[in-house]
Amino acid sequence: MTLASGSGPEGGFGGFGGFGGFGGFGGFGGFGGFGGFGGFGGFGGFGGLGGFGGGALDTPLVSGALITTRDGIVDAWQPVTTPITQTTQNDPDSLARLSLPARSALFAFEVASKLGFTFGTTGAGEAVLWHVQAVPDDNPAPHPPYRRLVTMTRPTDAIFRAQLNLIAAYAPQRQDRAAEILAQLSSETEFFRAINYLNPARTPHTLELLSVGYALAVMAEGRMKFALACKRPIEMSPQIQPMVYTPTHGSLPSGHATESFLIARVLRRLFLDAGTGPYGGEPWGEMLMRQAARIAINRTVAGVHFPVDSMAGAMLGLTLADYFVARCTGQNQATQATFTGANVEGTQDFSWRALYSVSGEAQTGAVNALGNPYVGVAPVTLDTDSMESPLLEWLWDRARDEWVNI
Repeated sequence: MTLASGSGPEGGFGGFGGFGGFGGFGGFGGFGGFGGFGGFGGFGGFGGLGGFGGGALDTPLVSGALITTRDGIVDAWQPVTTPITQTTQNDPDSLARLSLPARSALFAFEVASKLGFTFGTTGAGEAVLWHVQAVPDDNPAPHPPYRRLVTMTRPTDAIFRAQLNLIAAYAPQRQDRAAEILAQLSSETEFFRAINYLNPARTPHTLELLSVGYALAVMAEGRMKFALACKRPIEMSPQIQPMVYTPTHGSLPSGHATESFLIARVLRRLFLDAGTGPYGGEPWGEMLMRQAARIAINRTVAGVHFPVDSMAGAMLGLTLADYFVARCTGQNQATQATFTGANVEGTQDFSWRALYSVSGEAQTGAVNALGNPYVGVAPVTLDTDSMESPLLEWLWDRARDEWVNI
């Protein structure tokens, strides 16, 4: 891997530790619908980022009016042929256009990704916070090299233009899905508790586990979004007219897809580890993935995401889920995934079955009609010592025990 002079990998998530610094996130989105879940682990309500979704003005009245307004003023769909000027990728000058929650996620990633932590078990027990840079000369500092987990590249402008036609075709479903879309702005997890018996009084550690995984998804997706700088549908055609506010950060990967597929996969792995029927059965695995996919597709229906965004987000969420579970269980096996945006066809809709096998309990690679891969996956072996986390293992064990002998 070639790096620019003076720079290094931003990676590893090694410095995240126990996610102790997240208290400042206030209303961190997605878990607010669980009522009494507020305040877990300093997440302060876990309410407002929720996939970087819309704002307080996305009321049923406004959304309904936007739907009928679009129906009244948009004539026959006109394919977009004008040139598109994309935002400069990974440009710090773009920070000023982002909302405060979106910037907060970026800043948290920037800080945490450059930090490492060690604890000496001998003597007084010395806890040290490290800045990760080149391979250090002295031990016991955190030790690179980094191992690649996720690689993404941006689709071409022609692909985005062609996918506007798919978004337009989804628009008639807005009225039918409006309740779902609005509810999922702040709480995707409500839709998973409808499948599994999640309840703050019954499964508090499971919800706490999901909140940590969710935070990982938000930071990773946010950093990817900022670097790839993909424009939103509303910026490419005046006919899209989304039924909710369009977030200020980039379109790809989809945050809702990333978060939902991470939650679905982590829950699935947790149930399999607990070994209690019927949660480990294949119908539960199938339904979790269907729910994650519907949440992702709803963002395209709403007019704020391209189908290709959901492809990238689902891949990212599934990859992060297996990495997160490996950290929580002290395993050294994870998945290395690559998303090649230019190999996605403009007419290609999102299908989760192209990316995951329920019967095989694993991610799968995906190719376009010409046989060119747009998602590649491979197993990766990570350093065992760097994967172990007694804190995360503690949380995983207690979450798993909530599903044993029930």
